[in-house]
Amino acid sequence: MDVPWNFRFGIVILGDSAVGKSSLLHRFTEGTFDESRQSPLGIDFKVHNMNFDPNVVIKLLLWDTAGQERF
Repeated sequence: MDVPWNFRFGIVILGDSAVGKSSLLHRFTEGTFDESRQSPLGIDFKVHNMNFDPNVVIKLLLWDTAGQERF
């Protein structure tokens, strides 16, 4: 279900391979840490809504890269 939002931001997570980008994104969006989480083979995409006030919703569009130069 699509939540109505006031602001929308796109964020791309960049960095070297195997440094924890995917784990950080998973922790932020799901609230848990998955030690067995595998790196994405390309680009992983998640949407996360943040409620700052009953009237303010921020929609985050999050791209997680594999950390390789081609991405």
